[in-house]
Amino acid sequence: MNVHEAVDVGTIGLSGVLLRDAKFFMRRLESPPIVDVTADAAVRDADLDVTRAGVHDVTVATPIGDFGAAYAPWQWRGPEYPTLVYHHGSGERPFEFGRFSSNSFRRLFVGHEREVPANLVAVRAPFHDRSSAAYARAMGDLGNFVGMLAASAALVEALAADAGQRTDGPVVASGISLGGWAINLHRVCFESVDRYVPIFAGAALGDLFVSSSYRKLAAESARGRPDRLREILDFEDSFRTVDAADCDPLLARYDRIVEFDRQRPSYEGLPLSTLEKGHVTGSLATAALREHVVSAL
Repeated sequence: MNVHEAVDVGTIGLSGVLLRDAKFFMRRLESPPIVDVTADAAVRDADLDVTRAGVHDVTVATPIGDFGAAYAPWQWRGPEYPTLVYHHGSGERPFEFGRFSSNSFRRLFVGHEREVPANLVAVRAPFHDRSSAAYARAMGDLGNFVGMLAASAALVEALAADAGQRTDGPVVASGISLGGWAINLHRVCFESVDRYVPIFAGAALGDLFVSSSYRKLAAESARGRPDRLREILDFEDSFRTVDAADCDPLLARYDRIVEFDRQRPSYEGLPLSTLEKGHVTGSLATAALREHVVSAL
C-alpha cells in the first residue's frame, strides 16, 4: 500500500468511526433503480437563468419525491463562450467561501477565473446545504441517495438547456466524485451536453459500497445485500451503450474509493486519463484537475 492508498484507507476508517451511528442506508434499503428515477426527474416550476448571479434554489420532482437543490452562476464571459456546469463532491458545501471553508469548486475555480475561458455555473446537490451530521443522517435512506443523484442530473439537464438557449458555445458538464457519478447519470439518461468530464467516478456505483474501502461507511445490513445494491445503483451497461465519443474521464490509479480497475471498464473506447494519485490526494491536486477540465472546453 503506497501513501496515496493509505490516505484513502485512513480517511475512510476515521469517517467510519465518526459516523458509526449514521452510516449509509442503515434505515432503509429500498428504491427503484437509479437510472429509472433519473430518467423521470425534472426541475419543477423554475425560472432558470445561467447569466443571473447569486444562489438560486430549485425543486426537482422525481418518482420517489421532491428534492431541493441549487445552482449559482459564478462567471459570465458572454454568449460566444462555452458554458461549464460543475458538480461538487460528497459532503461538500460548494457555496461556502469563508476563510476556513474548503470545497472542490472553490479550490478549482475561485481565484482562477482567468484560467477558465468559459461561463461557469456551480451545482449544489440536495442535502448539501446542511451540516455533515445532517447529511449523513439523510443518507441513511437509500432512496435519499438515489434521489439526490437523480435530482442533480436533472438540474444539470435544466441548466444545459438554458445555456443552450442563451449561448452559441458548447455546454460542458464536469464533476468530481459524487459530481462525476451525477454527470455520468446525465449522460445515460439525457445526453444533451456537448462534453462530459467526470473526475474520480464511473458507472459501477454499487461497487462503491460493496468492494471498495468506502464500504466501511455503509451499514452492515446493506453490505449484506451486495446484489441489491448493485441492482439499484449500477448503470454500467447503460453507460456503455451510449454511442458518442463525448466523454473525457479522469481516474486516479491508486484510488481505494472509486477503484481504478473496477471503474475503468465503464470507459472502454473513451479517452481515459489517469492521475498517479489516490482519491483524497488526487482531489487536492487542483492544478492537474483544473487543467483536465479546461482541456475539454
